[in-house]
Amino acid sequence: MRFPLLLCLACACGAGATAARPPMTAFERGGYRLAGAEYWPWIGEREPDYPSEVLWGFYPKKGVIEPGETDPNKDTAQPAAVACAEQSYAALETFLASDPPALRQVVERGAAQGITPRFYLWTNDYSRAAASVEPRPAKLWYWKRKVPDPERPAGYWKWEATLGRDGVCRVPSQPQLDEAVAEKLRDLETH
Repeated sequence: MRFPLLLCLACACGAGATAARPPMTAFERGGYRLAGAEYWPWIGEREPDYPSEVLWGFYPKKGVIEPGETDPNKDTAQPAAVACAEQSYAALETFLASDPPALRQVVERGAAQGITPRFYLWTNDYSRAAASVEPRPAKLWYWKRKVPDPERPAGYWKWEATLGRDGVCRVPSQPQLDEAVAEKLRDLETH
């Protein structure tokens, strides 16, 4: 009799629980596209070797080759880094849903100069980094391909979050978001 009663209690408790967020995935909204994700696992004092030690995909798993990549991930992302990426993903969704006019202006004006409406989720994981390593700040910035490749996008907006050694996840926020977009607009106007 105890087993069915425990099962019923478990079901009743689960029924009132809030639903988990859907898993992270690529999306298109309002003309913007989130194309993928990357994790930079800092271990000790050394920066991860790009691209071989960068973990690719929204939920990187050791040995898995993510779409668009040629080599398998060398490791699985740490759970705290994935949780930070999920927090960052939600912040990006909110940012894009607000449809910032300056961002739209940069994308429209910069199309001929290689500015795309594509985003890439970047998560730095400093949870295993040496105390001497200075973490990168959480920020929005634009990465542009140095050598154009007609088969690949000209660039991406990098939405960069940072998981600190203290376990705190920092995601891009104001005023840096407005400053990054304004800086890119100034760059377009001077070139």
